[in-house]
Amino acid sequence: MFVKYSKHESSSNKKCPTVIEELCHQFSLEELRKSTNNFAEDRKIRKSLFSIVYKGYLKHSGETEYPIEVKRMRNLSDEWKFKKEIELHSKLHHPNLRSFIGFCDHKDEKILVYEYMLNGSLYDQLRSRNMESLSWKKRLEICIGAAKGLHYLHTGTKRTVFHCDIKPQTILLDKNMVPKLSHLGFSLQGKLSKSNPKPVKVDTLIGTLFYMAPEYVRTNTFTDKCDVYSFGMVLLEAVCTNYKYTIFDKMNVLDNPNIFLERPNEVAKFLERFAAYEIIDPILMRLIAPWCLKVFMDVMKKCLNIDPNERPAMGEVEVELEHALALQEETDDGKMNGG
Repeated sequence: MFVKYSKHESSSNKKCPTVIEELCHQFSLEELRKSTNNFAEDRKIRKSLFSIVYKGYLKHSGETEYPIEVKRMRNLSDEWKFKKEIELHSKLHHPNLRSFIGFCDHKDEKILVYEYMLNGSLYDQLRSRNMESLSWKKRLEICIGAAKGLHYLHTGTKRTVFHCDIKPQTILLDKNMVPKLSHLGFSLQGKLSKSNPKPVKVDTLIGTLFYMAPEYVRTNTFTDKCDVYSFGMVLLEAVCTNYKYTIFDKMNVLDNPNIFLERPNEVAKFLERFAAYEIIDPILMRLIAPWCLKVFMDVMKKCLNIDPNERPAMGEVEVELEHALALQEETDDGKMNGG
């Protein structure tokens, strides 16, 4: 897929671009070295087992300092992941998916280039001390945007795409705090059409254990409802977490908090056992309209249902979250008008 091929025997022996090269830009290693000041340490954004991400700058649309994220793969045995991420990002286009700019495939260097996300991830913001930038209304808007992106992956493409790693760390935020789903390298595609996606069996579990649906952990079989469960965990974190306490801290009220890593279905029991005011961030609790809270908690619990058949589709989740936002705005407008 990455190797240029020749047309039928011709005297010019002219090379034709591959499908990927037609869909996105291929950078030279020198271009990306220059954009990151030779992968300087002070340009490093984050580091993981799989990659090192740098901030770079390119000339674009007249701008000499257009920011980009340069993701340098660390393990060349993950070349399949590199290719997969390019192929998917090249074909998928949605306001709530992170924009893919191009790639570099140079000998031992495998590099992906994306739009720069000024506000990091939802994970970063939930743990920041700036509660104003992540008000309850803003949290709702972020959840709605992420739901739209996931709904698009499930139904907006020719074949359903299962994200497989939905969590606050993979929901990135641009300069306007608009959420964009990222990390499609682990995603799976349904075998049939989007109207009838077939479950995908995997040899090794993909994703992050705490966010995995119980049936996926048990059977190694992934469906769209597994993504819905993971999204329910994101909703749980969005309403429970501030800079001081995470949902993990809240779970310490139980005798054995590690049980949630061993038996994910205990999350549903946790929600049944404790009232909303006991687990929701106390600062947010004072600001959430009662009817908004009810709708939000209902859709979150549905997403986290033990029975995957009882979980809603992402389109339903999106509609319910928008309803919750409308109820919140109605209450806020009433307060402003002295109601």
